[in-house]
Amino acid sequence: MVVEADERRVLALVRVGRAMSSTADYEQALATLIQTISELLDAESAGFMLYDPERSELVLQQPAFGIDDPEMISAYHVSLREGGNAVRVFLSRSPYMSNDAERDPRLIRRFVRLFHARSTISVPLVVEDQAIGVCHAINKRGGPFTDEDLKLLDLVAPLLAVSVQSAHMFRDVREQRRQLERAIFLQRELSWTAFDAPGMASLTDRLATLVDRPVMVLDPAVRPLATAGWPEAPQPGEDWLEGSHGESWWRHQAGRDGRPALTPIGVGNHFGGYLAVLDAAKPLDQIDARAIEHAASMFALEMLRERTAYELESRLKGDLLRELFSGAYGDERDAHRVLADLGYRTIGPCRVAQLHVSWRSPTGSRQARWTDEVQDPRTRLYPTLQQLCVQTVGDGVVVPWRSGFLLLLPATVDDAERDLELAGELLARSREAADAIRPGVRVHLALGSPVPTAADLGQGMHQAEQASAAARTLDIVDRPVVFEHLGVYRVLLGGGGSRHHLDFVDHAIGPLERYDAEHGTYLVATLRSYVDADYNAAEAARRLYVHANTLAYRLKTVRRLLGGDPCRGELRLQVELALKLRELLRLSAAGW
Repeated sequence: MVVEADERRVLALVRVGRAMSSTADYEQALATLIQTISELLDAESAGFMLYDPERSELVLQQPAFGIDDPEMISAYHVSLREGGNAVRVFLSRSPYMSNDAERDPRLIRRFVRLFHARSTISVPLVVEDQAIGVCHAINKRGGPFTDEDLKLLDLVAPLLAVSVQSAHMFRDVREQRRQLERAIFLQRELSWTAFDAPGMASLTDRLATLVDRPVMVLDPAVRPLATAGWPEAPQPGEDWLEGSHGESWWRHQAGRDGRPALTPIGVGNHFGGYLAVLDAAKPLDQIDARAIEHAASMFALEMLRERTAYELESRLKGDLLRELFSGAYGDERDAHRVLADLGYRTIGPCRVAQLHVSWRSPTGSRQARWTDEVQDPRTRLYPTLQQLCVQTVGDGVVVPWRSGFLLLLPATVDDAERDLELAGELLARSREAADAIRPGVRVHLALGSPVPTAADLGQGMHQAEQASAAARTLDIVDRPVVFEHLGVYRVLLGGGGSRHHLDFVDHAIGPLERYDAEHGTYLVATLRSYVDADYNAAEAARRLYVHANTLAYRLKTVRRLLGGDPCRGELRLQVELALKLRELLRLSAAGW
């Protein structure tokens, strides 16, 4: 009997050794080992459960117990907290045998029912003092399992453990290779697309073709940037991000809840948004899922390229405008040539405008690992603004400028109301476009006075800055702010610099000063006396030593040049302030 037992053990070791070298395919290797175990023990079948440290579970491997149904196999996994025979054997590393499965309290009832177990042997699988799982054999054909059967399975268990682990590692390596090959393929194809036809839309279309599924690119606020083949539903929303945490972003496989698989678009510390792929009736496998994760980096790089191009164009165009504003181009033809290079073709007066745009930054812990957005929303708004200028006013140039944009718009000298109407339409459409990019936008539009030539652009720029300061300080977002309408706010909100004061005086009473210089009249002095006399015409005439009719004629000319009665409404405050500032400037120039 001893000799027979020894021969049986030697035979078992030999047969398991042969099974170990029979194939490198994981499932085939398990099937061969199960068949060998079954023949050695005269059992109906066997199965392996391996430990998954991420889930802290023992997971049944396919095939097992004569079943090849993946869904049935995947349904059987046991948490270490749940207990049961497999967990006890795994944790204690002690084999266990039962010939009365129906009544054995150590066995989990669903295991017994699922696999129709009558008798069972369980042994731990240990490699280099590390438990990796459990091996089960069930239902001996010729009667109950014996102690010799238990010793035999326990003897070959180390070989089984090594074989299973080797096959598992080989499968992982092969899976990683397939994932790498798929990722390299997608990267190569997307790289060619980015080279041949740069832009988010081209990349999105190409990726949708490569994975044969609808694709959507989302910004950090979960709003679409580009789509390819996307159906009407589902539409993006914050609920798509529910449950996303840590490094595991691919979710909702097989379309179980109608939401797509989602991965972030990020590179380094830069965050660009999300890449969504709708699996629908064609679930993503692990290889495509990982490949798409790698493909997301191509979208991040494309966003960085667009951002870099935007910043470069901002600097180049900004430098050209600064030279124009400084008067560096003394020849008007050279100045118009620079304007043409910027995209402005109109010959004639124009207005310098500033469009200031600000958004609320996206909030939430999901972006904690990124400290910067790949793509500033202004990058996306920029080309849209260029189109809106042409569509709204017929021409114009848009240049990134500080926290917004600088615009050159055609002006109508004799029809300021039309300029204001077109500017209002441009503001409304710009706000709509900016809000489509990201909700919660505030847009301020400010315009300088019409300037007749390119040499006067510096003055127009200065006026636009004053109007922009007023618009942002007063938070005027429902209409454009025009320099001509600022009145006293140019002084109250434009700072106390002498340049602002001088410009204000020139705008308020400059027409009177120029009329006096051309005609040798005394309209400014007349207006000052009229104000000093508290707008009493008789007293003003007495102080000026002129007849009442003469004063009346002068005041009629003053009203015509100022565009209104200087003793009424806001014009009264504007005139009085301008006269006082004029006196201060005169005293300052005289050295007082």
